[in-house]
Amino acid sequence: MKKVNFALVSDVIFFTLCAFILCFTGVRFYTRNAQTALIVAIGTALVCGLIAFNVLLSRRKKRFILSLSESEKKSLSLHLSVCGEEYLLYLFEKALEGTYVRGNRLQDNDNMYFFNFKMSPLSSDDIAEIIRINVKKKKHIYCCEISPAALSLAEDFSIEIVTVAEIYALLKDKNLLPEKYALGNVKKPNFFKRIKKRFNRKLCVPLFFSGLTLLFFSFFTFYPLYYIVFGGLLMALSAVCVLISQPS
Repeated sequence: MKKVNFALVSDVIFFTLCAFILCFTGVRFYTRNAQTALIVAIGTALVCGLIAFNVLLSRRKKRFILSLSESEKKSLSLHLSVCGEEYLLYLFEKALEGTYVRGNRLQDNDNMYFFNFKMSPLSSDDIAEIIRINVKKKKHIYCCEISPAALSLAEDFSIEIVTVAEIYALLKDKNLLPEKYALGNVKKPNFFKRIKKRFNRKLCVPLFFSGLTLLFFSFFTFYPLYYIVFGGLLMALSAVCVLISQPS
């Protein structure tokens, strides 16, 4: 899964720039020393940028999981439900780094992983079978779906449940999604639809002000052409976002 794109980078840069300006202004005001303010502001901006990057990246992953279409979920669920145990162990051993197979079970030093893929949601009886297995390691169950009662029971016994949407994101991130599904194929959006998804209304404001800032500085710099070109490009992209994005 391609997690990093222009929207993420622009948001991180914007957040970092704000942190730099605020920190520099505050430190410069109290210390009356521009060099000290610059050093502190750069360090603070880098830390803030790293934090913003991790937070936004995590949110993008969650949005990706929530936006996964029913056809994609169904195709992967069918595939995993009809595949054999050896294939599942091999697949998830590659997906979950640091794990190994012992006694027909996938585990690592602290965790044990169970796979119960079927087209119907897991029931409380399915969870009870895992509870009866006496191991000291933390238990994880990978499944297609789980019923609310079963999920509640799993939480009571500190068992982590991973469903098909999260599994899809994991396999896509590791480039382990099957090229051909055992039953049915996931219909992928065409090129233009993928491009259209990237341009949403949330991009409009940061693109506009970024372009406006560059165009403003073009009046004062010795090389205005670069500022005009890139500022105009960002401004144009902000206008394109308004035209092709869906209204909220």
